Amino acid sequence: MKHVIVCTVAALSILIFAVLCKAETKVLTDGKGMESAHTFTFDDKETLADWTITSDVTIDSTKGRGDGRSSLKVAPGGKALLKLRDGDESGKVEIWVYDDGTVPENPKLGRLGPRWGLVQSDGRLLAVGILYAAYLGGNEGYTATACNGRDWFDQLSWLGVNRRPAGWHKWTFDFDPEVGLQLFHNDKQVNSPDARKTGLEGFSAFAVWGDQDKGRKQTIWLADLSVTLGGPVNLPPTIEADPYNEKTVAAETAPSRPIIVYTEKNAPPAPKLEDLPQKQSVSQYGITWTFEKPTRVGQFVNGDWYVVGPVTVKVIDPNPLYGNEIPRAELDSMDRQRSQEHRVRNGFMLNPPAKMEVAYDSGVRNWFTPSLIQHLPVAMKSGDSLVSTISMPKNLILHAQLRNKIERGVDDSSPIRTAAVLTCVGEPQPPDAFRPAFCDREQRIYLARNLKRDLLPAAKATESIPAIQQYIRFTRRPWVGTCFFGFEEPVENMPQYGLEYGRVAGISALLLCTNLEPQQKEPLLVNLVQVGIDLGGIIRAGHPGWTGWGGHGSGRKLPIVFAGLLLGDDQLANINKSFPKASFGEDEQTAYGPCWTGAKVVFAGHSGIDAASGQGRSRGSEWGPYEHTPPSQWGDGQNTSESYRRCCTSIGWVAQALALRLMHAEKSWNHDAFFDYVDRWMYEDDAAFVKKIKEATGRDHDKDWARQGQAWDAFVNEMWAKHRPRLETPIDGWKQEHDETRYRKAIAE
Repeated sequence: MKHVIVCTVAALSILIFAVLCKAETKVLTDGKGMESAHTFTFDDKETLADWTITSDVTIDSTKGRGDGRSSLKVAPGGKALLKLRDGDESGKVEIWVYDDGTVPENPKLGRLGPRWGLVQSDGRLLAVGILYAAYLGGNEGYTATACNGRDWFDQLSWLGVNRRPAGWHKWTFDFDPEVGLQLFHNDKQVNSPDARKTGLEGFSAFAVWGDQDKGRKQTIWLADLSVTLGGPVNLPPTIEADPYNEKTVAAETAPSRPIIVYTEKNAPPAPKLEDLPQKQSVSQYGITWTFEKPTRVGQFVNGDWYVVGPVTVKVIDPNPLYGNEIPRAELDSMDRQRSQEHRVRNGFMLNPPAKMEVAYDSGVRNWFTPSLIQHLPVAMKSGDSLVSTISMPKNLILHAQLRNKIERGVDDSSPIRTAAVLTCVGEPQPPDAFRPAFCDREQRIYLARNLKRDLLPAAKATESIPAIQQYIRFTRRPWVGTCFFGFEEPVENMPQYGLEYGRVAGISALLLCTNLEPQQKEPLLVNLVQVGIDLGGIIRAGHPGWTGWGGHGSGRKLPIVFAGLLLGDDQLANINKSFPKASFGEDEQTAYGPCWTGAKVVFAGHSGIDAASGQGRSRGSEWGPYEHTPPSQWGDGQNTSESYRRCCTSIGWVAQALALRLMHAEKSWNHDAFFDYVDRWMYEDDAAFVKKIKEATGRDHDKDWARQGQAWDAFVNEMWAKHRPRLETPIDGWKQEHDETRYRKAIAE
């Protein structure tokens, strides 16, 4: 039960206020759980008796929220602090602030405008205010700042609340004992910093700070301060976990079934229906599907389950949650923007569309489509695929593949923890059958016995070869991302950013091109082919692909081409011939053209060249082709492109290019500029060019991780040095003349 201090002061005397506040301990422990607000109306000077005032803070009887009402006037340099209690606990503070819209002469220069908020007993605070900096829009809106009272720009959260029109704004600081700190503007919740990350364990005072700079200064007015004090804060601790660490990987990749390299010689027959086990439920990756009645089930070669339909799934565990079934403490900023009937956790989709539309979790940015929310029971027939998910709880930080850390509601993180696919088929499948793509309603069934393993070379592995079990784990769970930016990609299933997507796909393929034993490689081979089947199925079903967008968009094409080659499926093997308008980041961001460095192949920009139209993508930020111009002509957009060229694209493409060359798959890839660009990245000496860029733009790319001549991973660097020079294809194609029509058309359009 919440315990609340009740103090009432309006036009009452200071003596009564003191007496009531001395009863704080008694009221807080009376066990009644009653809540009441103490309201300050600033009607006379006596109201300020319990405030600590610094500089110019006064009562203004001419400016209130109504006739005859007064306000607290805080002039530049002023500060007022009201101590509410000794300890730091929960509670709610509401205050009206009058902002007349004053802005400094240069709002991009760093300065502190007026601020107001909660203060902890150790001096840490959370305030809302008008802050100015080159990266803030203090002339337009408000920022939340968490700091020690000195370093005001330490932790900032842009609130997206407009300062216009000038006038009274109501601000609410609600420090809930179980939910944490929540901010409201005019009774509408806005993005709130996480109290745990700000170091706040509650609050003991309220304060307001005036404008602190010279020049065009601003005065603000406060009115109708309302305070409700609560009991101790009891927020759950943040937990950090790594589903890809060595111990966890070893446990998950330990074979539960014998590893069999299926060929035509040991091809297994499909079982008879009566030979399949009858089960009431099946489980995978923490998800359990329970059927209306016992059902015949089987497993594909990668371990995914199928049911022989028709069948009805009546229960899914973890249980899908909707609306008010979701605990308030679990709602993130995206959830709070949805109406209650549009909130969902642990969602599922029967036959998800090959579109950027999902309904697994209402925390998904951009792509969440409430009309696609589904409820149990689920009737499945032959041809259906059911994708079920487990949502990320708040307070959990998960390590993602190779680099990222993901936390629900933080930045662009996915709110989905894991996913599994249940497939309904019309008849039993042979044990070496791959699961049909989850977007494929025709259910193409591929067989592992038909894999063309002779296409995989046995290049000698180098000393830095990673544990293959790591990449088996990376590719084991279904990569069900049909959208973009990783907003909906299950964190325990797949990479969360294009750079890592490209690295995982490339290193997986490169491992399969080494001299490891076939038995060692088979689980990874099966997994990577399954990833390619799924991604290819998405494209076949009408998906537009994954565009070049900074580091995003990489890594999807290789698994498709790889699977097509190994399965003998020409449509997949030659995916951009089969679907010429489908976007793949590596192809859209590389082209033959005149580079200012003298090279004949270029990085085509942050957003590249649109595969469908052939036009250079500016996206309003000059993010299209740029390397044909010297650095002296670059603006912000071109500098952004150069940064992404070095940090988040090229450095992750090397393994892909080497694996494809080792497989002699250049023709299937059907974009030679990609291979020659990677050769340029690895062989062009950029020392002089880095200096020229700095001289012309002031941007310094002379960092170890930003220099050409390297991949991100030591294994890839070693494999490149050992095997690329021995391949028949020349290493200087990036210096040779090529057809530049595509690039020149993109520039023109």
